[in-house]
Amino acid sequence: MQPIDRKEPKISKMSPLESINRRKQDAPNIAPLGEVSAEKIERLFGQKTPKKIVKLDPAPSRVGYKIQRLWLTPIVRSGVTIGLPLIIIFLIGLYFSKNDILRARLADVMLEAQSSIQARPEFKVELMKIDGGTEELASSIRKSLNLQFPTNSFDLDLPKIKNQIEQMDEVKVASLFLRSGGLLEVRLDQRKPLIIWRDGPKLEMLDSEGELAGLLTSRLDRQDLPLIAGTAAKAHMFEALELYTMAEPIVNRLRGLRRMGMRRWDVILDRGQIIQLPEDNPLDALNRVLALDTAQQILNRDIVIIDMRDAARPVLRLTDLATKIIRASALTE
Repeated sequence: MQPIDRKEPKISKMSPLESINRRKQDAPNIAPLGEVSAEKIERLFGQKTPKKIVKLDPAPSRVGYKIQRLWLTPIVRSGVTIGLPLIIIFLIGLYFSKNDILRARLADVMLEAQSSIQARPEFKVELMKIDGGTEELASSIRKSLNLQFPTNSFDLDLPKIKNQIEQMDEVKVASLFLRSGGLLEVRLDQRKPLIIWRDGPKLEMLDSEGELAGLLTSRLDRQDLPLIAGTAAKAHMFEALELYTMAEPIVNRLRGLRRMGMRRWDVILDRGQIIQLPEDNPLDALNRVLALDTAQQILNRDIVIIDMRDAARPVLRLTDLATKIIRASALTE
């Protein structure tokens, strides 16, 4: 018998793959069951096989380096980002300008697209609504515009319509809006008449700014408004309004105020009576007449003119009948 080697085996640290290959060499008569991949070894033994790391060279190539340096040049960058698109656009425009057939075809396509968009029902306008004015003003606007509905919103020239409405005397400002549902809304800021100005045969209504707010054919159409007459009356309308406020006790008899030249006012009452006011302090003079009327009822007597132009010496002019009666009574006495 051979002696038994009692030496302890040397333990070497080998990877699982090296261990399997060593066993294949020690036992060549054992047929291998198959090759063992690195992923399988990693899954069976929990050890990762070292991977070969390939380091890439970060430096660019010679051509890439030259291209990068060229791109950093301001002239080249501007030429590529600005000049090149402009050249392309110019060439396309030149091609279209030289090709009549293509240009006509493009125009037909654009016209057809525009017609198809304008024919959509959401662009159709069927009604017009007017807010902020009287019924008479709304009727006048409709007659003046003479719009035929239904119509297309693209066919409406809104600035022209707005200008046409604002040219009317009664309208201060007009605003136009296209609403959903085929509605054209017109909002008006109508001038509010404050006083009537008679200048010859014309009767004009003025607002608080002295602007024309409409015309009248007869004084009876607006008896609620005060009346002033005379060429220079418009320039002194606010003084006339103060006189109207002062004459509130006799407003039922008051017919109007007449401006005498550029100087003063005459108060016109019914029965042909006239109160001649001075150029200075006309309100004080009218107040004195009203005080006399309250105390002695002078406006109910046969007086034609009460001349207050001289504050120190008022003058009364009687009617012809009253004058005859006074003269006849004087003769009998």
